[in-house]
Amino acid sequence: MNERKKIHPAWWMLVGCILLQAGGTGILSNCQSVFYSSITGELGISNGAISLFSTMRTIANGVAMFIMPVLFSRVNLRVLLSIMSIIGCGCFAMEGLFSDISQWYLMAIPFGITSGGLITMPATLVINNWFHKRAGLVLGIALASSGVAGAMVAPLCSSLILRLGWRPAIALIGLLALVLLLPATALILRLTPQEMGCAPYGEERSADGVVTRTVLRAENSPLANRMIVLVFCLLLVILPYGAQQMSYHYSLFAEQEGLGLVAAANFTSLCMVGNTLGKLLLGTLNDRKGAWVTTITAEAIIVLSMAIFGSGSGNVMLLYAAALLMGLSYSMAAMLPALLSRQVYAGQYQKRYSLLLGAGMVAGALLNLCIGVGSDLLGGYRVLFQISAVMNALAILIAALLNFWEKKVGPAKMETAVSSEKQ
Repeated sequence: MNERKKIHPAWWMLVGCILLQAGGTGILSNCQSVFYSSITGELGISNGAISLFSTMRTIANGVAMFIMPVLFSRVNLRVLLSIMSIIGCGCFAMEGLFSDISQWYLMAIPFGITSGGLITMPATLVINNWFHKRAGLVLGIALASSGVAGAMVAPLCSSLILRLGWRPAIALIGLLALVLLLPATALILRLTPQEMGCAPYGEERSADGVVTRTVLRAENSPLANRMIVLVFCLLLVILPYGAQQMSYHYSLFAEQEGLGLVAAANFTSLCMVGNTLGKLLLGTLNDRKGAWVTTITAEAIIVLSMAIFGSGSGNVMLLYAAALLMGLSYSMAAMLPALLSRQVYAGQYQKRYSLLLGAGMVAGALLNLCIGVGSDLLGGYRVLFQISAVMNALAILIAALLNFWEKKVGPAKMETAVSSEKQ
């Protein structure tokens, strides 16, 4: 009886992934931009200069997406993630000692690679290995925790900046990220159940040692044979990444519009709430309507958000609503590579997923630099929000076209099969 009530170790892996996403993505990646206006104000540097740091860091994030799967297979997961956590949090906290923008540039690559290795991919690998049932729900919960952490920590960042100054504040937030990360990386997470001598959650094992799994056999969609479809999929991933980069400039936008640091932090916090809710919304919508309807719906909401920011409205409450909607750009950036890979390239899912995810991150980094330089040249962000609204409207047309095209040629073929093997 006590045996039945014992908590499966897979649920502890979920706890570890929640902490990993909260500290790695929620703080190290999503809260960095809250400090930008304070940094540029004290050092007297341009938006383009701080955007170049962000671009270098994000390109390093993208590079990490390509090299980490190899490292995960060769280095103990706990050792690797713990080292990356210490280096990533150390880089974040050390910014409080910097006095020249060149120091940020030197730190961007190690910071980007280590923080990039903590976001999305390790949690996805761990959950896919540990959960043979409820994997989709569990992964959604883990990824959503980054939005929850960002929503809670962004206001804390602004409060600490106002009370202590940005230098002590950034050191304390870096320490907070480490406090969340190290228990997960050093004590909880294991890459596979075999490391703990147990079976994945949901795996059925008979008395004679035969393991039964439900597996998904999939083939590519007929669309996958056309190069133009790959180009369209890349655009569908890149455009939400571009919208996401706009949110990294909230503190600079708020300063230019005379809204203040508190409003900037609230923008970021609401965006993270939208990110959390958006992942749950997109997952549910995808299950019911498919990737194309999901993309069209999310992009329409993103376009509305961009249009409000670009309208020049001084109504803070309306801008808060737009920031909440903007959170869908984070959800799309995180989930769309997987949704499109499954929808079109089901037979080569992992290969296309890595390509789309890495391309989105690198393109987003370059767009971030363009946004910073563009704001300097244009004297503000309003026109850039308007351009982003038009570009994301293009994504609606692309998704509608692919939806129509798929109906003509047919979707990817998938079937569920039962696999049994002796262990």
